[in-house]
Amino acid sequence: MAANNTKSLELWQKYGQYLVIGMPYADGLIGEANGCVLKDIDGNETLDLAAGQFCSILGHSHPKFIEKVVEQMRQVVHIGSQFMSPIVLEAAAKFAEVAPGKLKRSMIFSTGTEANECAISIAKMYTKKNGVVGFNRGYYGLSLTTKSLTSIFGGKFGDGPRVPETYRLLAPHCFHCPVNTRYPECNLLCLESSIETSIPSPDDLAAIIIEPIISAGGMIVPPPGYMKALKDFAHRHGALLIVDEAQTGFGRTGKWFGVEHHEVEPDILVISKGAGGGFPVSGFITTDEIADKVQNEGFSHLASHQFDPLGGVALSALIDIIKEEGLVQNAAETGAYLKARLKELQAKHSIVADVRGEGLMLGMEIDADEAVGRSSADVTLAIVALCKQKGVHLTYTYFEPVLRFIPPITLSRKEVDFAISVLDEALTGAVRKELSVQSLLPQNPFTRSYMEKQRGKWTLGRIAAKLYETSPERWVKKIHEMVSK
Repeated sequence: MAANNTKSLELWQKYGQYLVIGMPYADGLIGEANGCVLKDIDGNETLDLAAGQFCSILGHSHPKFIEKVVEQMRQVVHIGSQFMSPIVLEAAAKFAEVAPGKLKRSMIFSTGTEANECAISIAKMYTKKNGVVGFNRGYYGLSLTTKSLTSIFGGKFGDGPRVPETYRLLAPHCFHCPVNTRYPECNLLCLESSIETSIPSPDDLAAIIIEPIISAGGMIVPPPGYMKALKDFAHRHGALLIVDEAQTGFGRTGKWFGVEHHEVEPDILVISKGAGGGFPVSGFITTDEIADKVQNEGFSHLASHQFDPLGGVALSALIDIIKEEGLVQNAAETGAYLKARLKELQAKHSIVADVRGEGLMLGMEIDADEAVGRSSADVTLAIVALCKQKGVHLTYTYFEPVLRFIPPITLSRKEVDFAISVLDEALTGAVRKELSVQSLLPQNPFTRSYMEKQRGKWTLGRIAAKLYETSPERWVKKIHEMVSK
């Protein structure tokens, strides 16, 4: 049964005309949130398996976190870039304690785009080079530089203008091998071939940037040895390895940082999203060697919310709470339990093609094209909508339809069991021929109007239209040449 959204729809009708709608928003207006649960003003509760926008890693309204942030707000909120506050110094020291290896020197900002931009600028200054490499399923931000490296934008306006000397490698997607081979027999052919075909001047590279789990691009976990080979290639050509831990950082994958699964120490590690526990915090951390060199050469950076006290207290409190409550371990253990339950559903439902990921960052790929009379994209949309009706919120990735499970790392086994029971029903219901996907969509007129004007873009049809080309012509040609040697 659909939720009663009377109060929410009344407010949509009254005030919706004052918004610029850029996303298809749900009907229920969220009035409060606690732990892993959202509650709208009509009293409907939803288990949030997306941690907000993957940011509320401690859960919503964590009492210790709120206490620390409110206490700081009573003292000082914002002081500008000419001053430093005690809490920022404390946060930087705590960040260094949990960061891998020799990473010790950090800056704190408010958005992931800003942090990635600054990290790339430092890499260019340190190396005296210009080229930057991302991945063809990567997502790095919304500025011109980061968007030039990002591949998930498309549609009417395409990728838009790109910064010169920005390149993209094939994402190491073993479930959909981009070079039609199989790990480990492939010997990381996807990396070797795309380096040769995509980077015209490797010796002019300043940095390679990668997510330890490529989230928006399909919940892709690089295979063993890949990250090490990537760092070796970068260092061989005098470039730095930047690891973007926006979604994988601070215990999400069952380790403090996702890169630790690969036993590789990056040159720069970037944080955002979960770093602020729901408050906008980002930053990066690097080595003494890199920091000293760029500082000695005149590095400067100015931003309105650089080293803000509120960002500092959010980061400091987050690290303390994760340690005190053993949340890295909880993410590992509850994540393993969730993954096992998802695999049970894979065995039960033929439309579940794959379950992958680490800790509490998991994906379930849907392949329904041959099983039912509608596309995998529409089936996935129906699954998400049916789960929402029953009180579970999920998101999905770009390219092939993959459900994402990225909840707060405070998630309990009881909540996992509830989510699995709802998802089980949704997987069954989504393939019923009599199901009308249209009937599952939000009812507020502003979202409806947005969807109608966007047409195919708001559904997974947009994703299906951008499905990854398994063997782009130039790569296949090069691979054939390499294999025949």
